[in-house]
Amino acid sequence: MPPVRSRPKGRKQIVSREEKGYSEIKRGGDPEKRKKIIIYVVAFSIGFLFLILSVMNMPFGPFSQVKDEYRDSYPSNEDDQRLYMKEGPMPVNLTLNVTGMWIKDEISIGWHSELLIGIIFFIGPTSYYEVRKRKRIDKIEERLSDFLRDISESMRAGQTLHEAIKTSAGGEYGALTPEIKKMAMQVSWGVSASKALDMFGERVSTPLVKRAVTLINEASSAGGNVSNVIDAAAKDTRELQIMKKTRKTEMSMYTYVIGIAFLVFLVVIGIMFATFMPRMEDLSASYQTGGSSGASAPGGFDPTSVDFLLMKYLFFAAAAIQAIGDGLVGGLMSSGRLSNGLWMSTIFALVTLLAFDLMLL
Repeated sequence: MPPVRSRPKGRKQIVSREEKGYSEIKRGGDPEKRKKIIIYVVAFSIGFLFLILSVMNMPFGPFSQVKDEYRDSYPSNEDDQRLYMKEGPMPVNLTLNVTGMWIKDEISIGWHSELLIGIIFFIGPTSYYEVRKRKRIDKIEERLSDFLRDISESMRAGQTLHEAIKTSAGGEYGALTPEIKKMAMQVSWGVSASKALDMFGERVSTPLVKRAVTLINEASSAGGNVSNVIDAAAKDTRELQIMKKTRKTEMSMYTYVIGIAFLVFLVVIGIMFATFMPRMEDLSASYQTGGSSGASAPGGFDPTSVDFLLMKYLFFAAAAIQAIGDGLVGGLMSSGRLSNGLWMSTIFALVTLLAFDLMLL
C-alpha cells in the first residue's frame, strides 16, 4: 500500500491567512460604502419631496385652476392647458415671538423657499460627504512622503519591504497611521507586501497614492536598489504636496473676493427691501387712493401697475442664482473639485434662504 502524502501545512496556512486578510479588507470597506449610499438616498429623497411641494404650490397652473377673480380677464376656455395664475402658493406660516428688528414675526415658507430647500438637499449632504472624504484623503497624502522615506531607510538598514511595513506601523503618521497598521496586519497574516500596498491604493484611490504604490511594486518585482526608487517616489510626492499648498494659498484670495461680492449683493438687496420697496408700495397705495379724485402718476408711470410680490420673487431668484453660481466658481477655484463648489453653493444658498425668509420676504 503506497504511503499517503500529507499536504504541506505551511502553504495552506499562508493561503488561509491571505484569505483572512481579504475578508478583513472587505468588511472594512463595506461600512463606508453603505454610509455613502444612505446619505445619497436620504438626501435625494428629501430634496425630491421638497421639489414636489414646490411644484404643487407654484402660483401657476392650467385655466381650470385660475383664481376666480382673474378668470374673466383671461380670453380662454376650460380646455386650455396653458399656464396661468392659479390659487396661489400655500405657505406654512410660523409665528415667532421675536420683537427684534432683524427678524420677522411671521415666517412664510412658500413655493420659492421649498424649491431652494430641495436644491439644498440635493447638493448639500452629498457634497459635504465628498468634501469630508477628500479632506481625510488629503491628510493621508500629506504624510505619505514621510511613510515612504521611513520605508526606504528601513530597507537601507537591511530589512525587506515586508519587514519595513511592519516596522513603520509603530510610527506616528497622523491620518495615515490606521492605513499603515492595516497593511502591517495584512502582511502578518501572510498577505504579500505588494498585495497589501495594492489594497491600500484601492482604499485611498487617488492618482498620487496609486502612482507611489505602482513605483514601489514595480521596483520590488524587478529587483535592484528598491530604496532609491522609494526615495524618488517620496520626493515626487513631497513636491506635489508643496505645489498643491501653493496653489491653494494663491487661489484662496479669489475665493474670499467671491464670498465678499456675494455678501455685498445680499446687502444691496436687503437695503432695497428695507428702503426702496416700502416707499414704492406706499406710493402705489397713495395713487390707488387718489385715483378716484383724478390723481395721475408723473411721467406716465403708473406705480399701481407694479406687481411688488413678483419683484420680490425676482430678487429672490437672482440671489439664489448668484449664490449657486458664486459657490461653484469659488469652490472650483480654491480646490479644483466640483464637490467643494457644490458645498460652497449650499452654504451661500442657505444664507440666501435665511436672509429672505427671516428678514426680507
